[in-house]
Amino acid sequence: MTKDFCCIKIKNSNFYIFEELGVIILQLTPLEELRRRIQNLQFRLQQESLDGALLTENMDLFYFAGSMQQGFLFVPVDKEPLYMVKRNYNRAREESNWENILPLSNLKQLSEYIEDYAERELKSIGLELDVLPVNQYKRLQHEFPPLTFIDISTMIKEIRMIKSDYEINFFRKAAERSLQINRKIPGLLKVGKPEIILATEIESLYRKEGHQGLLRMRAFNTEMFFGHVYCGENGALSTFLDSCTGGKGLTTASPQGAGWKLLAPHEPVGVDYASIYEGYVLDETRVFSIGSLPPVLEKAYHVARQIQEKVISKAAPGILCEDLYRLALEMATSQGLGDYFMGYRDEQVKFIGHGLGLDIDEFPILSQGSKHILQPGMVFALEPKFIFPGKGMSGLENVWLVTKTGMEKLTLIPDEMVTVNI
Repeated sequence: MTKDFCCIKIKNSNFYIFEELGVIILQLTPLEELRRRIQNLQFRLQQESLDGALLTENMDLFYFAGSMQQGFLFVPVDKEPLYMVKRNYNRAREESNWENILPLSNLKQLSEYIEDYAERELKSIGLELDVLPVNQYKRLQHEFPPLTFIDISTMIKEIRMIKSDYEINFFRKAAERSLQINRKIPGLLKVGKPEIILATEIESLYRKEGHQGLLRMRAFNTEMFFGHVYCGENGALSTFLDSCTGGKGLTTASPQGAGWKLLAPHEPVGVDYASIYEGYVLDETRVFSIGSLPPVLEKAYHVARQIQEKVISKAAPGILCEDLYRLALEMATSQGLGDYFMGYRDEQVKFIGHGLGLDIDEFPILSQGSKHILQPGMVFALEPKFIFPGKGMSGLENVWLVTKTGMEKLTLIPDEMVTVNI
């Protein structure tokens, strides 16, 4: 017979606990952190002469409201935000530290709420037009006929791009979990084991440590579960994602990740997983093998580490991200591996790194044509990888923090490739 436990919110605290067990199970975003984020947004809105912002995307809601319960967050330029919740209002009240939270029935009520709360005439409001469905946009136009809507999606991504100490702590926690789990992976490698079984075993370890199980991506029509495990030639397969790897997958309905291929001696086993703590994504890749790898793959791994070291030695506040991409490409080409860098020939992707946060595809982007300039507080994954058709992937991926004085490696896993005996 099981016993029910009462989940309560501690007064003046940012945690929920099991009342009888005393175990922390849910952390709430502190009010001072939420205020900092809102103030950053209000400053940018004022710079663009906007009267406010209306946010509805899940992770934007969580970032600015501390809850992702379905609804809208209205952020006027001159006062605290108003969170209007369609579902689930009671949970939003429990999860968010903002005072102004109201139940929402429909969009007509939304316009009434905003008009009353603003207490002045509104002329222009910012929306997340990179993710807002067209039909939703048209409905908002109908309910707010006098308003001009402006796309602020880039503004929001730039605000979220700079992490606070509060956020950086979650990356550190994710790194600690990842280190412990990666230490167990060599013991799971067995000749003849299917990729999907290995993936299941690794994912089970993550879930037992509190991994949320859902990996979030902001870009349209992109999705991923945990990450990818692939061995041998499957590591050379790209897919619909903007990534140089993808894996075979189990079905054409989900053509990515682990498939049914069996682990074999002298083939690279790629483990590209995201450790997540309190929503924050730490994206890392390591290569394992059962027995030694062919010389070309060994060389490529060595070059990938050299590229990482050179790029990080040049990275610092004020450096253009595109310059770091070009440096990496030049190094790969000088080693005779240009055709294999970040994909094979026509399937190459034009980046070597991407920002991390609540989504895995945040700013900055270390890519061809990127105008992002490194700033303190940025967190990004650097992933120099080589793709060899018929052989697999060789490379690595680590997470880095830009500080005032240079770069700090957040990843704790050793860079060395791990080889287990046959």
